Amino acid sequence: MKLQEQPFQVLVALLQRPGELVTREELRTKLWPADTFVDFDHSLNAAVKRLRDALGDSADAPVFVETLARRGYRFIGSIDGSSAPSDVAIVAAPERGKTLISKRWIAPALLAFVVVGLLAWVARRFSSRPTQVVERKLTANSSENSVDSAAVSPEGKYLAYTDNTGLYLKVIRTGETHAVPLPTDFSAHLHIDDWFPDGSHLLISHEEESVKNRDGFSSIGHSLWSISVFGGSPRQLADDGAGGSVSPDGSHIAFQRRDFGREEWVMQSDGTDQVKVAADKSSWVGSPKWSPDGSRIAYIRMAQTYNARVTSVEVNEWRKPNAQTILSDNNLGPSLYWLPNGFLVYTLGDSENQQGASLWMAFPPESGKTLASPKRITRGIGWINEVTGSANGKLLTFLRENTVSSVYVGALDTNGTHLLGNKKLTLDENQNLPFAWTPDSKAIFFSSNRNGVSEIYKQSTDQSLAENMMTSSEDLVQPRVSSDGSELLYISTPKSADLTTPSSIFAIPITGGTPRLILQDVGIWNVQCSPLPSAICMYSTMRGDTTETFRFDLKNGKHGGPPQADPSCNWSLSPDGLKRAIVCDGDKGAIRLRSTVTGETRKLTIKGWDDLSSIAWSTDGTTLLAVWNHESDTALLRVALNGKVSLLLRSSNPRILGAIPSPDGRSLAIAGDSTTRNVWQIEDFK
Repeated sequence: MKLQEQPFQVLVALLQRPGELVTREELRTKLWPADTFVDFDHSLNAAVKRLRDALGDSADAPVFVETLARRGYRFIGSIDGSSAPSDVAIVAAPERGKTLISKRWIAPALLAFVVVGLLAWVARRFSSRPTQVVERKLTANSSENSVDSAAVSPEGKYLAYTDNTGLYLKVIRTGETHAVPLPTDFSAHLHIDDWFPDGSHLLISHEEESVKNRDGFSSIGHSLWSISVFGGSPRQLADDGAGGSVSPDGSHIAFQRRDFGREEWVMQSDGTDQVKVAADKSSWVGSPKWSPDGSRIAYIRMAQTYNARVTSVEVNEWRKPNAQTILSDNNLGPSLYWLPNGFLVYTLGDSENQQGASLWMAFPPESGKTLASPKRITRGIGWINEVTGSANGKLLTFLRENTVSSVYVGALDTNGTHLLGNKKLTLDENQNLPFAWTPDSKAIFFSSNRNGVSEIYKQSTDQSLAENMMTSSEDLVQPRVSSDGSELLYISTPKSADLTTPSSIFAIPITGGTPRLILQDVGIWNVQCSPLPSAICMYSTMRGDTTETFRFDLKNGKHGGPPQADPSCNWSLSPDGLKRAIVCDGDKGAIRLRSTVTGETRKLTIKGWDDLSSIAWSTDGTTLLAVWNHESDTALLRVALNGKVSLLLRSSNPRILGAIPSPDGRSLAIAGDSTTRNVWQIEDFK
């Protein structure tokens, strides 16, 4: 460990009298002759700081060098070995031919020996400590233009990334950035999956207009392409695929297929010889990553309901498909990366901080065992996605994503066709989602994770602070007002819930108080009651990819007949309780209106607004509030029951999630989220 002369002399002076005060004046005499002009205080402070930096020491919590204010310094660390004797004598004359060592050189020599021993001990001590991994931010996009995807080149020199404006190539060392020229009809909706080993081509997923899938339902289409970083015409490799990964030797591509995440496939790098490796209708799989020798692929498998999930890492010998689970943890993120040395990098959400995540690495077993001795690489605030690395395994890049969900309040005109104003109600950086109003239309009930777990809050529209209505060690979501307005319903689920863990529906007095249990079921994700006089209450559960919706009695929780079965869709109960409005992915602008009594269903088609994601009835039951969602653009629509549409609000930042009308019909509680994604780099993480 190299030290400059002055810090070294300070260390020598302190070691000569360990545990004793060495005054600032003594150090001045030792370091600077009397005729030397120097800013003594500044220079000595700088020398001590450099010494502490070399020792890894801290002035606030010293281990080696203690500061005695305005007096001097003291060495407080332990020293391995004996101290130099205070008196040294020559006991025998040297033999002829040997060098005579002067007595005045023996003490400095012994002192130097002690110093070298100490520094060696310090070096050993700190080399055994984990290296502090430094993160470097490679992009600085705002939430209005977040990075969508990114990947580092095989030699680690370039970063390819996409945002709302196009595809870019950035020189990591200098920051120089260039746009990659692409055909105008191809430049939008790109996602970078991987680099080819030649370093000049990218594997790209391209999102296309809605297409019919194999079951006849409409959905967003994805295709895989090869693109040169120098521009030109892209080359299509697969017409139904996304989330691709190129094998280390460049001969094969592993990718996802079927509704973006139901199946894993492998094909030749030219798109031929496509082979299905894994498939499961009841779960989702993440983008596959190759082992260093190209014999296996690893991916995340997740089965999920509204409030619970089971997540695992699978390794599959793709030539003779044989999937084995090597890690199960419900905090697993969707991204993996396989290092050239055989270690697998994966992401874990922070169980103590819902907005934090960390990168981990571990060596996967050959077969039948789980990951052993995992090591955390780095942690921080924000979700982690898109982990990629250089070919030598010395550099990793990833997307760090921070999302804030907020409650907004909008005022409607007398006809309900125009939004007159829109202000932000919740002013914190947590996940705040509104679900109901107080009967007097003066306050909003919402769920928020501001205390590390989702809880129920109430906030008046003219106040800046919220009132905590209900706390628990479990996650509390979806506060809804009972039919008579006297109680507040909510769903409670243990934080460690899996797909078999029951959730509960509770009710508390609307002014707060002791909760009462109404019912329990597995996978509850929606509960609603229509107001008096109808007083119909319904809740839904997830059974695989099917929703089952039950009527129930608010007092005793008993079911009222068999459930209605639907695809996994969002729904809202009409004010008279006679219909549910349902929107499903792939319905291409259609709203299903289904009778709660007979199950009879008719479709309400909205022209020009294909991708609907959320639905709610107006207070009087004559119109619907629907959210249109496409790429980074969202819109809040007022839909009449004859299909006529009025645009209330359009926004890309924040993205609109849903809207809840007030009982008097004059206001809307709007949920919106803002997301910032940027690329980060780490090195020296092993």
